[in-house]
Amino acid sequence: MVVKNTEINYKWYLLLPLMFLLAVVPLIVYLKVVPLTGASFDFWTGQKENLDFFSYYKMVWILISSLIAVGVMALIVMLNGLDRIRGTYYYIPMAVYAFFVILSTEFSKYTDISLTGFTDRYEGMYVLLAYMAILFVTINLVNKEEHIKVLLVALFTGAVMIGLIGVFQYIGYDFFKSGFGKNLILPKVYEPMADKLQFQFGENLIYSTLYHLNYVGSYMAMLFPLTFALFILTKKGWLKVLFALLALLMAVNWLGSTSRAGMFGGTLAIVILMVMINKVIIKNWKYFLSGLIILGALVFGLNYLSNGYLGSRIGSLINNALEFTQSADNGGAKANMPLQGLDINGNQATLVTSTEILILSVEGDQIALKDKDGNPIQMSYEESKGKLNLEDDRYKDYKLTLGKLNDANVLQLTKGNMKFKFKLAKDQVTLLNNKGQVVNMEPVEKWGFEGKELLGSSRGYIWSRSIPLLKHTLFMGYGPDTFAIYFPQNDFMGKSYAYSGDMWQVVDKPHNLYLQVGLNTGIISLLALLSLFIAYFVRSVRLYFRSDYSDFVSQAGVGIFVAVCGYLGAAFFNDSVVSVAPVFWVLLGLGISTNYMLEKQKKSLSTQPTTGDRKL
Repeated sequence: MVVKNTEINYKWYLLLPLMFLLAVVPLIVYLKVVPLTGASFDFWTGQKENLDFFSYYKMVWILISSLIAVGVMALIVMLNGLDRIRGTYYYIPMAVYAFFVILSTEFSKYTDISLTGFTDRYEGMYVLLAYMAILFVTINLVNKEEHIKVLLVALFTGAVMIGLIGVFQYIGYDFFKSGFGKNLILPKVYEPMADKLQFQFGENLIYSTLYHLNYVGSYMAMLFPLTFALFILTKKGWLKVLFALLALLMAVNWLGSTSRAGMFGGTLAIVILMVMINKVIIKNWKYFLSGLIILGALVFGLNYLSNGYLGSRIGSLINNALEFTQSADNGGAKANMPLQGLDINGNQATLVTSTEILILSVEGDQIALKDKDGNPIQMSYEESKGKLNLEDDRYKDYKLTLGKLNDANVLQLTKGNMKFKFKLAKDQVTLLNNKGQVVNMEPVEKWGFEGKELLGSSRGYIWSRSIPLLKHTLFMGYGPDTFAIYFPQNDFMGKSYAYSGDMWQVVDKPHNLYLQVGLNTGIISLLALLSLFIAYFVRSVRLYFRSDYSDFVSQAGVGIFVAVCGYLGAAFFNDSVVSVAPVFWVLLGLGISTNYMLEKQKKSLSTQPTTGDRKL
């Protein structure tokens, strides 16, 4: 019987859309002025338009690239039949996840955001489905060693550019702050505003083309373990030198980003790598030891250049891990909260801080201010400036200004970072947010992290307010990228503690990929993704633990495996973003395809007759 060969040796240029996703999309930085209306305005910072440099056009090119990739795959199927699609159980969790992405969008109260994504993020339904399409196409198009090499070359080409930009940012030469860099990322009509561009990060921090140091951390948690694995396993001299230089560049960015999430993910990946290739490490211990020594020297060098900042970040990561295992001092934490309470009832607002109480009331058309005992606080009014001066040393840090907003009388009260706007009507006081909208004061649900809200740059606070929301998303989520809408943004007391008095900060992401999926597209979609990741993990461990890594495919396979583990480790503290996620999904598809290639190779070797075999 003749067995039909369902494998086609696809030409490398069919992988161009995937190569573009790996090499070019993470590099895209270009201004898009996005008008904000509807929910995008209501749940953002009060700006009527958003200047987006890092996300919008990445989203556009992710969609274009994925459509072209799907078109290529569809053409292959049309010409050669459905048997050209590789049969695998990975499609089941992928299909379940995609189904609940669509379902969550369909039933979302904010369909426009669920389709295209939230301001500054743009990871709506279209992009999430594009990720699944990218994974599907990669699984099916990659079927030989040349394909792995082509995709890795594309990945490393983009990574070198990202890495070099990052290194220069770390030492104080930010490409995007140069005249040429500014003109490169600004449309011609906006070039006159080049001198007014303000940049969030200074020296000794790396954001490169990925928007934020945390996203550099997630990216490098993949790239550093991958290049380090290839450095250890490659036997050719010139390739070993090349991968050594690549690993060094990636390590500088991995550490220089100072992302603790990235450090955690990268360290986890290196530990898994050590387990997978333990026999190779023992045999080639000099290379591994030299790599660790260079890495240690990097830590000291970068810490010196940053005047100890890198060391403080590493130390805080260790301290956070220790604090997490200890019981919390709830009383001490509450005592440090700048805002202890805010109660508004009819014509009276009672503000409780960590040092005093201020009672504001409107009696008819008159404003009265009292202390905690109900004693009047003496004040004077500068009509020309609209200022109320409190003539009491206990309230010397308070600044009060009377003004108008939409024809309503408004009192603005400021103490340190705390800022309140009270709308004053006859015998009535209401609180306004930073967009001039009346705030509905409701109790905020929270779970866990009591007294540990500041862990991980206030991730403890975000998680404690996000976890209770999961009970509403057991079947389907609120809708892709709608987290900011459902997070309790009016939790003034919690925010004032978590963000040093900044009560109006918009929390637009949970800083945890798994919470992000569970809330946006539902618990079932999260379980589907977890089953996909676990299946790949188990299959990879079985395949690589006993491998001798004598060929490039197995060397690349284990490198890709630990890169995926690095990303998923960092994902406990970082979100999915368009700057990094496409690289992850292509790498996951590449890892699955590489595993299939190795399993087929092993099966082929096991069925070949040995020297002593005889045919009857």
